[in-house]
Amino acid sequence: EVRTVRVNRLKARRAMASGDNAFKKKHCVFSQLRRELRGWSGAALRRSFVAKGHGGQKRAFKVKLVGEGVNDYSGPYREVFTDAIHEVTALDQEGRSCLGIMQPTANGEGNVGEGRDLFVFANVARDNAELSEQVDRRPISEEEATFSRHFSCAARCKSESSREVDDTLLYLGKLVGVACRHGLPLDLPLPLGTVWKQLAREGSVNMKDALREIDILAFKQAGNWGNDASDELLSQTKMLNYFAEGMALTLPIELLSLFGGEQLREIVCGNPEIDVELLQRVVEYEGYTGDEEVIGYFWETLREMTTSERKLFLQFVWARNRLPMKESGFDAPFKIQKDAKSADDGDYPLPSASTCFFSLSLPEYPSKEVLREKLLFAIENVTTMESDYVTNDAELGEGWQPINN
Repeated sequence: EVRTVRVNRLKARRAMASGDNAFKKKHCVFSQLRRELRGWSGAALRRSFVAKGHGGQKRAFKVKLVGEGVNDYSGPYREVFTDAIHEVTALDQEGRSCLGIMQPTANGEGNVGEGRDLFVFANVARDNAELSEQVDRRPISEEEATFSRHFSCAARCKSESSREVDDTLLYLGKLVGVACRHGLPLDLPLPLGTVWKQLAREGSVNMKDALREIDILAFKQAGNWGNDASDELLSQTKMLNYFAEGMALTLPIELLSLFGGEQLREIVCGNPEIDVELLQRVVEYEGYTGDEEVIGYFWETLREMTTSERKLFLQFVWARNRLPMKESGFDAPFKIQKDAKSADDGDYPLPSASTCFFSLSLPEYPSKEVLREKLLFAIENVTTMESDYVTNDAELGEGWQPINN
């Protein structure tokens, strides 16, 4: 029997819109999933159920979206993974991580160098003095020193905050592993050198290049120290251990070395660009032939969108914001259906979507300008899925109940 996980996205959205990071950490989708999955074994999360009519979507559990009146035919399952990872990289008004899990690279914060859109694991201040005291109690061998540099975070007493971050990274790795196992590419912009090449165990990783990818100023100040790692790289490596441990609970991590770092990133994250031509190759039309003017308006509008707008569109129609790398990665075609609703006093209805079935219901708009206005409004403002049934008052009240401490 497939177990059901309850997620209140309405509460999570209100929490993420607040200015209180403590509220965000407690009520976000990421934390709700963590509480719901607490106690689940790796074997339970490795299961891959596939039901008829679910578009071939593999799953470890069903999702109940509280207060939204939606049946989980795969859309809600994809949606909670997409929302959770989006929250992990969300920043508050001061540019700080909302959840304290991942933060922009130094290049991103300073708007310099390469990889400005990348994130690294949030570096909670650790008690380096305590570490030095432990290490210096007696002479140690070179092998012991290497072990201490890479695994000391797991071999010594830590503060409550650093322990919480380590546990959270382990859970994040578990979540990423489940998504990868079930064919859900995630918008997880982690560095190639300090994460993906390390997970793939590439033996030729140049740590100097890895440092330049995340902190160009530290790279320039490093001098001629060859491949020795900076404190920042060592810290990232230590935290990667917990992330990898979580992935190992749901994926055969020893097989990741079969891939290169870039290949592994593509498998886990998919295509960072929303390839409009790729979407056109997998589209099917219902009620349209594909030659109508409104269809031309649609594809032109999609090409003119920014990357962030295309991601919003993809989440609107498919509950995910990354495409597979190639056509064979699609479990179902992208459907554009004709919406027969007519204009009311000249005001055309908004487009609608079914994320479970990767379909867009598109009215026959009279111009490209009208289509663009309606489509952008829909993808930027629709916060719940289209209801499959009428939600009762009790469930609706639970979804919109006040947020408590």
